[in-house]
Amino acid sequence: MKRVLFVLVAALCVNGAANAQQLDKAAQKALQKATKEAMLVVKDAKEQLGDGGEVRRAKSLIEQALSNEYSKNNAETWNVAGDVYQKLYLTENYKTTMNQPCDTVAMYDYLVKMYDCYNHCDSLQQIPDAKGKTYTTCRDKNGAYLDNNRTNLINGGIFYFNRRRDYAKAFEIFSKYYEVSEMPMLKKYTEQDENYQMYAKQFAYYPTLAAVQMEDYNKVLKFVDLGIEDEENGETCYQFKCMAYENLGDTAKWIDCLKEGITRYPTKDFYYLRLLGYYDSNDNMAAMESFVNEMLEVAPEKAYNHYVKGYIRQNQKNYVDAIEAYKVAIEKDPNLQEAYINMGLCYIFEANNYMESQSDVKFNSPAYKKVLDTEKTYYQEALPIFEKVREMAPDEVKKWGLQLYSIYYKLNMSSELNKIETVLKAEGMLD
Repeated sequence: MKRVLFVLVAALCVNGAANAQQLDKAAQKALQKATKEAMLVVKDAKEQLGDGGEVRRAKSLIEQALSNEYSKNNAETWNVAGDVYQKLYLTENYKTTMNQPCDTVAMYDYLVKMYDCYNHCDSLQQIPDAKGKTYTTCRDKNGAYLDNNRTNLINGGIFYFNRRRDYAKAFEIFSKYYEVSEMPMLKKYTEQDENYQMYAKQFAYYPTLAAVQMEDYNKVLKFVDLGIEDEENGETCYQFKCMAYENLGDTAKWIDCLKEGITRYPTKDFYYLRLLGYYDSNDNMAAMESFVNEMLEVAPEKAYNHYVKGYIRQNQKNYVDAIEAYKVAIEKDPNLQEAYINMGLCYIFEANNYMESQSDVKFNSPAYKKVLDTEKTYYQEALPIFEKVREMAPDEVKKWGLQLYSIYYKLNMSSELNKIETVLKAEGMLD
């Protein structure tokens, strides 16, 4: 009985294996048939690109093939798709050269799709076939053409940035320029191009600026370091980098970036002002003073270093030393308005402190006249300073208006007082 059962089971196994083989063969035939039919669509699309064909018909057919599971993983499908989008792109681009109406949005969309399709074709050709072979027909046929058209992606980004104000799309196309430059099929061209690195640095400003416009600070950081290396826009890109870290809340990197910016661009006050503001808002004058002392050793001729030293002394209410530092700053940069304004304020603060120290002197005593005369000496020092500020910035009344009003009042300059009172009332700064 056991022998019979064994024979029956063995027979069933043999029959099952045979049936499975038959099913596999049937499935393979069905797959081959479906693939052949799907690839006929690709063939039809390719034929539409020839003489007498219709490129719009080719586009409809190839987009069907790209979504068909039996043809979407075939390199030839993507190769033909690249050819279709190339022809569509060239058709629109030709119109621009002939000053004819052109669908610019479609043109750059075709350009991007052309790169994507050829790149995907090349990737599929690098997968070994059943015989272990890989192919380079796509890159051999299209590599040089794609390399010659890379900068048109930059033009596409500029179109979306300037004409459409679509900064997200602009960033996407600008980024594509860098992505395609790293494609295996284009790598040999970019490596041989002596100007590629120069252009890559120049163009990096564009996607960085688009990301700033979007206030997407992670995207700002994507190309900013490359942009910093550009001679023309490098310093602006460095400012964008500092801005990104600040807005991302990475205070440590922001402070490091500002400090490096001061060293990299000693003539630019962008970094100093922000570092000063940070230390000031966090009441960390000790850290600021330590840093300024370092900078005074590194760049003693930089006016702003002396200005900040004066600012620190002013915050410490050491007005005498602050005035001396501001004088040095002005000597090194006669146009540094902030130094004039703060130096003038220091004289006014000195006058206030002096009057507080004389509070015991009786108002109607002979000694009080001497007190008032001494007070006037401080305002007399402040007078030419704020008149200079007014001369430097005549339309910026807030920088000098109220200060000159107080000075004219203290010095009994009635004519000047009446004139500036009119100015202040016109600005809404005096009732």
